[in-house]
Amino acid sequence: MTRQGKRVLSIWLPRLPLDRRRRRNDPRILGPFAIIAQSRNVWKLTHPNDVAFRAGLTPGLPVPDARAICPDLLTEPGDPEREARFLYALRCWVDRLSPRVALDPPDGLILDITGCAHLFGGEAEMATHARQGLQDMQVEARVGIADTRKAAWALARYGSNPIEIAFPGKTVESLLPLRVNALGLPSEMVTELRQLGIETIGQLHVIKSSELALRFGPDLVQDLARATGCVPDPIISHRPDPAYAAGITMPDPIGLVEDLVLGLERLADSVCRRLQAVQKGARRYHLTVRCVDTGNHRSTVGFARPVNDPVMLLQQFRHPLDELKIEFGADRLHLAADCVERIQARQRHLGEAGNRDGDITGIVSTLGNRLGFDRICRWLPADSHLPEREFGFVEVAHCEMTPVWERNPRRRPIRLYKYPELLKTLEPDRPPKKFSWRCQTYETAHAEGPERLTSEWWRNETLPLRDYWRVQTTTGLRLWLLTYPGLKQPDWYVAGRFP
Repeated sequence: MTRQGKRVLSIWLPRLPLDRRRRRNDPRILGPFAIIAQSRNVWKLTHPNDVAFRAGLTPGLPVPDARAICPDLLTEPGDPEREARFLYALRCWVDRLSPRVALDPPDGLILDITGCAHLFGGEAEMATHARQGLQDMQVEARVGIADTRKAAWALARYGSNPIEIAFPGKTVESLLPLRVNALGLPSEMVTELRQLGIETIGQLHVIKSSELALRFGPDLVQDLARATGCVPDPIISHRPDPAYAAGITMPDPIGLVEDLVLGLERLADSVCRRLQAVQKGARRYHLTVRCVDTGNHRSTVGFARPVNDPVMLLQQFRHPLDELKIEFGADRLHLAADCVERIQARQRHLGEAGNRDGDITGIVSTLGNRLGFDRICRWLPADSHLPEREFGFVEVAHCEMTPVWERNPRRRPIRLYKYPELLKTLEPDRPPKKFSWRCQTYETAHAEGPERLTSEWWRNETLPLRDYWRVQTTTGLRLWLLTYPGLKQPDWYVAGRFP
């Protein structure tokens, strides 16, 4: 019996960013739309949709030129992080085709299908099954199969058909008609090869390796050797992350909340013990309760920090279980950890009483599960000389560390009004000697200023000049007054209040 040679299947997802938005039913893709990326301080199109293509737009076109051709074009910068997570999710799906799967970022997958194709009726049927399955998920795909990883990669991306198969032992012949771009060479090298009249891999293959290495360096020779199988090109399988989950099936249906809590306690101990063994925690946990009459009921709780403590899980799941209505009992519980992250150990300071971060985490988690984590925010310092931009809001769950507020070199009020309040000038001056604000009359005892602020030069905006004054009134009230110089009769506003 002859030993079967290695076979590799490459999947290329040419429109992965667009497919991710199409799966979300994004209405923008119904018209001219394109994903853009910044290259050398210039925004260029990377993935135009079909409507944009019909309008004459192509990848690599600068955004201003594209809008000149198609004024109705809508654009959005790519999101590499979410696209990488989408690619990983698709990698988990293709795991059904082969046990050896590798990621080929940013938009590809590599499978070692040696000895697997006969399970699908052959390589052609296997490629069709993979492509059809991805199309059913609204993901466009092209497939290439060859003896080597590099050749399969080239056939998937530069083949003339959506499915290109190089029969065993015929990999070199299938590569010869392809252009030199199929080797994944740098654009500068491709341009140099074309200037010499070398357009296809076949023209490159007849040249001696020593001459190619002397003219273009060893990388070109190595790429050609890997594609033709002269040099090994192994596939390093990417193992998916382990699933931290546990389930329990009841011999008889249960309906009391106390019984559900006992079952959840067993599941929480099992899942958290596995997380603690690898020093990891999860930000979300999903509990599925299967009722005998109404089916599955899923509850989700979140945490401000990765958690692997069963006590905290039981505390947060207590409220969803109390609201769960079970009439004829539940016969199965399933607990799964989501958004698993490594827990970084933190050294406690001397004299620190209690675990303050843990207390804050528990409060934020409880409030977040009841009100929504997007409503639990904290202040963060920002680097700006404009008072309204010297701070910002961020969700506590997404703030990795406690902000450090340095002493501001500019004196600022402890309370800043979002919208400065207009005051009535009774005795004009700079600042007014006497004015009325909030139905009260005040007289200026002492004033410091002005502090003139202009717009930030690095922003594409023009804000009017503004002058700020620190005013001490005769009643003891200390206000921060604002005016816009250059006007014939400038108004005065109360922008803040000092302690």
